[in-house]
Amino acid sequence: MENYMLQLVAFLQSWADQAGMNIIITIEYAYAFIALCSVIGVSGFTGLFYLVKPKAKLPPPTKIETEEKDEPQSQAEVLEVVEEVKKEEEEEVLEPTKPEKSWKDRLTKGLSRSREGVWGKIGSIFGRGGLDEDALEEVEELLYGADLGPKATSELIEDLEEKAKSGDFDEAKFKSYIKDFLKNKMASVQANSPGDLFQFEKSDSKLPKVIMIVGVNGAGKTTTIGKLATKLTNQGAKVVVGACDTFRAAAVDQLQVWCDRAGATMIRAKEGANPSGVGYDALQAAMNEEADYCILDTAGRLHTAGNLMDELTKSKNVLKKLMEDAPHHTLLVIDAITGQNAIRQAEEFNKALDLTGLVFTKCDGSSKAGSAISIVDALQIPITYIGVGENVEDLSVFNLDEYLDALVGN
Repeated sequence: MENYMLQLVAFLQSWADQAGMNIIITIEYAYAFIALCSVIGVSGFTGLFYLVKPKAKLPPPTKIETEEKDEPQSQAEVLEVVEEVKKEEEEEVLEPTKPEKSWKDRLTKGLSRSREGVWGKIGSIFGRGGLDEDALEEVEELLYGADLGPKATSELIEDLEEKAKSGDFDEAKFKSYIKDFLKNKMASVQANSPGDLFQFEKSDSKLPKVIMIVGVNGAGKTTTIGKLATKLTNQGAKVVVGACDTFRAAAVDQLQVWCDRAGATMIRAKEGANPSGVGYDALQAAMNEEADYCILDTAGRLHTAGNLMDELTKSKNVLKKLMEDAPHHTLLVIDAITGQNAIRQAEEFNKALDLTGLVFTKCDGSSKAGSAISIVDALQIPITYIGVGENVEDLSVFNLDEYLDALVGN
């Protein structure tokens, strides 16, 4: 019976990991799952369990000599085995692989939903020849659906009405025009993107560059930090990471795996510890070790929760006790799927923390990647990195021309 429960725990953990749920399945969850199945009247549970094989590879069951030990395996032993299984799964997920395609090809593929679902449809409208009132309304609807924002959309429609009067304004000319329009919205801001976030150059200063990473839950902060730490250590930089998300043990464990692989030092505390204290300790350790970078993770929080945003401000101010100009960079990680809601997030985080840059993630799963334009235009804050996948190579320096080519098409 105990071996069956262990298999069920491993199966549920694998299921939760594939669903992107940041929870650790324990034996109590397994009993609760069985109870739930009984309540809703699911029959044949045992047969279904054996048909669906969990991904986790369990260690072979220990043979128990009945004459020497009749007592069942303790819950602590069960949990220990489950933790080992979970650790193996987590490390397997994060195993780096070399992408088969170039970054440009992966970005083009990642933004295909935005390109085909929005800009491609708008271009085809021009291909039909001329723009009447109905066609302009259709274009306007598509632009709002792309989360380009009301201001940019209004400006575009006004310009397109004038362009439509020209009989030779076809799909090719539309693509050229829209690229110029979007580039003008972003180019001056992107020119201020900080270079020391991407390229490590050893300086005479023995003090680290401090990077604070913030964002809502699920935006991709932990994986972004892991990828950024890997990119910097691969260039020869010494990196210290502070695991200041003390509310989610799973996030800290995941970050530990990333740091181990990157060769970065990680400072962590017990679950529930004061996040400001962890950040302070991490910066102190980075200064003592004469590290080149100190990257600080933070707990995900809704931008509407005023008390939690105040806690972030406190965490930032505590760092100034050690370094007056810390943090040097405060980056907001934004999930492209959130669309226009991302603007509201960015506004609130910027109000509390004075953001210096944005990291735009998960562009491969969204048709709303155009929201990056409205965010940059509204806040005048550059996008530093863009992500289209889970591997280290899937996070790259934001290049405006590459982004617009992938978004609109050549």
